[in-house]
Amino acid sequence: MIPAPRPHDPLAADWITALFLVCLLVLAIINHAAPRTWRLLLHAAFRMRLGRQTLREDVDLQDRNFLGLLLVAVAVVALFCWQAIAGSGAARVPPYLLLVGVVAGVFVAQGLLPRMLAGLLRVDAGSSEYLYTGSLLYALLGMVMLPVVVLGTYHAEWRGTLLIAGSALLAITILYRWVRGAWIGMGEGVSLGYIFLYLCAAEIVPVLLAIHALRQSS
Repeated sequence: MIPAPRPHDPLAADWITALFLVCLLVLAIINHAAPRTWRLLLHAAFRMRLGRQTLREDVDLQDRNFLGLLLVAVAVVALFCWQAIAGSGAARVPPYLLLVGVVAGVFVAQGLLPRMLAGLLRVDAGSSEYLYTGSLLYALLGMVMLPVVVLGTYHAEWRGTLLIAGSALLAITILYRWVRGAWIGMGEGVSLGYIFLYLCAAEIVPVLLAIHALRQSS
């Protein structure tokens, strides 16, 4: 008796498994080279503000270990978006690499705008701290979302629940980033009205542009 062929599941393709292995390899290298990174991520998650000494001595956005965490975060968040679109039954599913570019573009835009604004106004007003803590928060989001996308890949019956859980994690992270940005700004004496304008221009607009780009491609 010839066994029935297994149904093809595009959400569990071999390239996704390879992507997981690469992400785990990067995390293993970071854990070996800079184990203090995990403590810094926990501080970024549970503290509204990081101390000046921590920002001066422990946070370096150009450090290769930190850049590795951000790359993993981009890969994982983009994969979650791809799984969500593909699982929704959309007529056209954007290529995964396109989603990687969109997510990376949002991360970069939200990182460059605070520095550009601080340079134009010639005042920091907490923009550097907001940039550092926001980047750490996105790196932590990648770590938290990794089990979600792994389970969604190999357990088709859990995908509906995992989609809700992943969407909630993404929304909570974004809202927490905005709340902490307002907290940092007010702590530096910035008016709440200016903080609101900044969040609308530098935080919400890139997200809306990314959503528009995804809709145009699907």
